[in-house]
Amino acid sequence: MVMTLPFIYPFVFLVATALKPLPEFNQDSVGLPAHATLENLSAAWNEASLGPAIVHSLIAVGIAVVLNVALSSVAAFWFVRHRGRLATSLRWTLIATMAVPAPVFIVPLFVQLSVWGLTDSLVTLGVVFAAWNVSFGLYLMYTFIDALPYELTEAAEVDGANSFQLLRKVLLPLSMPAMATLAVLTFVWSWSDLLISIVLVQDPSRRLVTPATALLADQYSTDIPKNAAGVLIAILPMLAVFLFGQRFLVRGILAGVGK
Repeated sequence: MVMTLPFIYPFVFLVATALKPLPEFNQDSVGLPAHATLENLSAAWNEASLGPAIVHSLIAVGIAVVLNVALSSVAAFWFVRHRGRLATSLRWTLIATMAVPAPVFIVPLFVQLSVWGLTDSLVTLGVVFAAWNVSFGLYLMYTFIDALPYELTEAAEVDGANSFQLLRKVLLPLSMPAMATLAVLTFVWSWSDLLISIVLVQDPSRRLVTPATALLADQYSTDIPKNAAGVLIAILPMLAVFLFGQRFLVRGILAGVGK
C-alpha cells in the first residue's frame, strides 16, 4: 500500500485542486478543499468545449484502436508464417521504428498531408495514430502468436483449414488477451497525445480533448483549479478504459511478452 502512494497522490492532488475554489486555492494550494465546488468543472467544460472535443477524440482514437489491432494481428500472423531472412529483416525494421519519436516525422507528414488536403480530418488522425503504434502492436502480437503451441496450427491445417480460417478461427480467439492489451494501450497513448493531434487537426471545431484542455492554460491564466478541472475531465475516459482493461493488460503481458 505504501508503494502505491507516489502514484495515487498526484491524482488525489489533481482532484482536490479541481474541486477547490480559487480563493481557497490561493490560500492553501496543497490541502484538501474545505468547501468543495463543481464550478471549476463546469467552467472548464464550457470554456474548452470539452463535450465535442471528447466526441472527436473518441472517433479518432476508436479508428486508431481498430486499425492497429487489425493490422498488427494480420502482420504478426504473416511474419509467424514466413521466417525467411528477408521477412525477419523486415519485421525487425518495422519494430525498430518504435524508437523514432513523433517530432522527427510530424513536420514532413503534415506538409505531405496538406498537399493531399487530408489535414483537419479525424479519420486521417486516427490512421496516423494507428501507424504510430503499429510497430509496438506488431511486436506484441508476434510475440504472443509465436508463443502459442505449434500443435494447434498443425492440427487445424491437417483438418483442412486455410490461412484465413487458421487466423480467424484458431489464432485470433486465442490471442484475445494480447489484442485487448494492445487496444487498451493504443487508446491510452492516442488519447493522451498532444503533438500529433495539435499539428494535424488545427480546426477549432474538430479539436480533440487533450489539445482543448491544454489551451485552458496559457501565460495569462492564473485559474489553476479550472485548469486542473479540465485535466481531470480529459483523463477520466482514459482512466476508465485502463481500469476496465487492466485484467486483460496483465494477462496479455504475462501470456505474451513474458514468454
